Amino acid sequence: MTTPDVRAAGEIHLGAVVTASPRKPYVTPYAEEVASLPLIFERQGGVPRLAYTDATVQDWMFGMLWARCGIGRGTKVLWPMIHTLRQRRCMLKRLCRVCGRSAKDPGEPNRTWWIIPAAPDDLPATWPTAGPPTCRAHIAEALAACPHLRKGSPVVCTVGDYRPIGVLGNLYAQDGDGRVVETRHQISVGLDEPHLFGRTLATQLIVELHDLRPADVPVP
Repeated sequence: MTTPDVRAAGEIHLGAVVTASPRKPYVTPYAEEVASLPLIFERQGGVPRLAYTDATVQDWMFGMLWARCGIGRGTKVLWPMIHTLRQRRCMLKRLCRVCGRSAKDPGEPNRTWWIIPAAPDDLPATWPTAGPPTCRAHIAEALAACPHLRKGSPVVCTVGDYRPIGVLGNLYAQDGDGRVVETRHQISVGLDEPHLFGRTLATQLIVELHDLRPADVPVP
C-alpha cells in the first residue's frame, strides 16, 4: 500500500513557474489571482467537513468545498496552473479554454468542440476529462501552444452531451494535534463518493463526454 503524501498545512499553497505572457488562455491564472487561505474542519449536521474560516455558501458545489482564487487582471502568468473558477465555468457553460467564449459549433449549436489528449484511435462512447472545451476558432492555436494537449495522439472532436461526474482535488484530515493536513494530492473524487466530500478541496470539475465525433482540425 502506498504511503499517503501528508503535507503540513491548513493553508493552500499553489506554486508554479511564473512568467510574462503575450497571450494568456482564459483558464490560466495570473499570479495575482492565487490565494493562500487557512482551512479548518467545522461540524455540519454533526459531521466534520472542510471549510474556510470565513466560508460562505458559494464556496461549496456538489457537496464539496472549492479552492478559492481571485478574479482580475495581472501581469504575470502561471502557465502550468488552472484557474479553478474559470475551469468550472468553462465546463458547466461550454466555454472555450482559450478565449472564454462559447465553444459550441456555429453550424450545430447542440455540439461542442473538444480536444482529447492521448485519446485512442477509436473513440469510446464516453470519455472522462477535466480539460475544458476549445472553440473551433482556437483549436489550431491551442494544439500549437499547449504541450499538455499535444501529449500522445490528441483527437479533435465534437461532443453531443456531457455530465459532471467528479472533481480533481486534495484530501485533508486532522492530525493528532488537531492541525489540518493534506493527505492526498490531486486525486479524482467521484460524485458517487459522498463519504469523501467533507475532506475534499476541489480544484477542477471532471465531466463525462457523450456522443463523441472525430473532426478535422479547423483551418484558422
